[in-house]
Amino acid sequence: MVRGFRCALLLGLVIAAVTSPRPAAQGDVAQWRAVAYIKASNAGEDDHLSAGDNVNGVELALSRDGNTMVVGARREASASHGINGNQADNSAADSGAAYIFARSGGTWVQQAYLKASNAQAGDGFGFAVAVSGDGNTVAVSANFEDGAAAGVNGDQGSNAAENSGAVYLFIRTGTAWSQQAYIKASNTESDDRFGYSLALSDEGNTLAVGASNEDSVATGMNGNQADNSAGQAGAAYVFTRAAGNWSQQAYIKPSIRKQVTCSASAWP
Repeated sequence: MVRGFRCALLLGLVIAAVTSPRPAAQGDVAQWRAVAYIKASNAGEDDHLSAGDNVNGVELALSRDGNTMVVGARREASASHGINGNQADNSAADSGAAYIFARSGGTWVQQAYLKASNAQAGDGFGFAVAVSGDGNTVAVSANFEDGAAAGVNGDQGSNAAENSGAVYLFIRTGTAWSQQAYIKASNTESDDRFGYSLALSDEGNTLAVGASNEDSVATGMNGNQADNSAGQAGAAYVFTRAAGNWSQQAYIKPSIRKQVTCSASAWP
C-alpha cells in the first residue's frame, strides 16, 4: 500500500473558529471545525510532510494573519531546484521540499513549491521552517546540506563540509515567490547542523538560526569561533535584512559553560 505523505494536514485548530449559536449567558464556547485537508502537489511515499517534532525540526509555520502557511517535507525526493520546478523526478532521495499554501476568501490553494537552489540528495531541505507575520518572507533550513561556504550568498557548489547545514530565504511579491538569500554560518564546519532551528521576526527582517552541533568553546556574544574543543556545544546566529540584503549580526553562545558528566544510572 502506498502511504503517500505520512503526515497529511487536517486544518482547523490553527485556522478556523466558528462561534457557537448559544447565547453568552449560557456559557458560550467557541467551536472549531476543519476547513481544509491539505496534501502536497506531488505527494509521495515517506516524504514526511509536516513531520517535525523535538528531534526532527519544526516543519509547519503559519503567518500571524493566518493567510499563509509553509510546510516542510524533509524527505521529499525531487531533483529539481528553485521555485515550482519539476516535481516528478524522484532521483534525489531526501533532498526535501517546502510548500506554500495561501488562503483567499476562505479557500486554500498551493501557491509555491520550493526547493533549495543547490538541492541534493540527503540535504533534508524543509527540516525547519519559519514565516513572517504578513507571510511575505519564508525561511527554510536544510541542516544536512554540505556546502563549505561561510556567510551570505557564498559558493553553493562545494560539498566539502558534510552536514554543515544551510538556510534559504524566500520572498513573495504579489503571488510570485523568489529566493532572496542562501545563508551559512560564519564558521561553517562539517556536522554543525546549522538550521536545526529557525525563527523569523514579525516583520521578517531578523532571522535567528540554531546550529545544534557547533563545537566552539566560546561564551557570550561574538566570541572566538575557531576553538572547536567543546563538542556539540551548539550556537545561535542572528541575521538582519536591510534593503533586501542579509548579513550576520551576531554569533551567540551561552554566557556560562558547564561540563556535565552523565552515568547510565542517572537515566530513568
